[in-house]
Amino acid sequence: MPEIKKLLKENRIEEMKRTLKNLHPVDLASILANLEDKEAIVTFRLLSREIALSTFNELDEEKQAHLLLLLGNYTAEVLNEMAADERADLFEELPGEIIQRFLPLMSPEERADLEKLLKKKENSAGSIMTTEYASLKPELTISEALENIRQMAPKKETIYYLYVVDNEGKPIGVVSLKDLVLGEPSQKIAEIMHPEVISVREEQDQEEVVRLIARYNFLAVPVVDRKNRLSGIVTVDDSLDIIKEENTEDVHKMAAMGAPEEEYFKTSFFILAKKRVIWLIALLVVETFTSNILKGYAYALEAVIALAFFIPMLIDTAGNAGTQSATVVIRGLATGEFSLRQTFRILRREILAGLVLGSIIGIFGMARAFWMQKNPLLSLTVGLTLVAMIIFATISGTLFPLLLRKIKLDPAVAAGPFITTIVDITGLIIYFQIAKFLLHI
Repeated sequence: MPEIKKLLKENRIEEMKRTLKNLHPVDLASILANLEDKEAIVTFRLLSREIALSTFNELDEEKQAHLLLLLGNYTAEVLNEMAADERADLFEELPGEIIQRFLPLMSPEERADLEKLLKKKENSAGSIMTTEYASLKPELTISEALENIRQMAPKKETIYYLYVVDNEGKPIGVVSLKDLVLGEPSQKIAEIMHPEVISVREEQDQEEVVRLIARYNFLAVPVVDRKNRLSGIVTVDDSLDIIKEENTEDVHKMAAMGAPEEEYFKTSFFILAKKRVIWLIALLVVETFTSNILKGYAYALEAVIALAFFIPMLIDTAGNAGTQSATVVIRGLATGEFSLRQTFRILRREILAGLVLGSIIGIFGMARAFWMQKNPLLSLTVGLTLVAMIIFATISGTLFPLLLRKIKLDPAVAAGPFITTIVDITGLIIYFQIAKFLLHI
């Protein structure tokens, strides 16, 4: 970046062109994002048309909108040449008055395509697909198909997969670029195509699309409408963006936080605080039950004051065990490894895990309690409580995510502080009930 600024300042245009030519669009986007407005305009205009568009697509929506407002007559060309899905993402973030300025600059065909994508259900396959796919007719020869591809390639998202469609636009097969290169020029597309087309519906959730791409190692997956006509494709690079977005959302939910709309440093401090404080207040209210339980068992604490020494160890250990189970189940649901039909199988394995883990940890906890207090019954109380609490925690950590998935809620909410809070409340009851029985309180 300092080199670019120096070349701009000294007006060494030819040298700057050579420097920019050797940079990747991702690096160019990073440079543009950190230049002053006038510097960014000059730099962008020095890029070749193809590199300029690739670089523009690598900018975030905020930077894209700002640059478009600066480009003047060049704005229309950039808007019309943008990838369809990238353009739709941009317009979703723009304020209404800016949209009204940009829409007239677009060709009728591109504007209609944009409006079609913007009407799709949010977070669905239709909302993330691009309409810039390559298709072929089955009666074409390989030679004719390759000639068509040469003409259409500059305007398509990818040409590595080509979808064979009938006269109604329904996919009836797929061929790869490799199939075409290796085939005989006189062969018909119908002879070399793979007739089994794995596709998704426009209304399908974007997470299901990502799982499908990952399962079959696709570079792209076709999207069909309600009449089974090919309407677009979702590419692997789009799926990577979705994985990043969904993982970010899940991580925040697992920490009992609302996921921010923007990056950390672009989000207002007060918005960040708001997203945290709401959950903290909710959990604080729930944790008042813990105080009430301790108050209700105050007589037990008065009789055996040493019971209080082990409360933090017990509830923290059980909370950790519950979070571990929840994490395993949430990951399995997210990757498609688990399904609701396997609930009892998953639960059986986690209960067994809880029993084994509880027994091991219980022995350690009992030994520690005996070492501290030299009281066999108190030690046994701590050991049995650990076994019971860890089993309960693993059951809770398993069932809550599955239940949330069943009622169409995000299972990630069940992890972290939520599970810990539930286990805290129930664990204290288990602890004091065992203590009452063994210590004759």
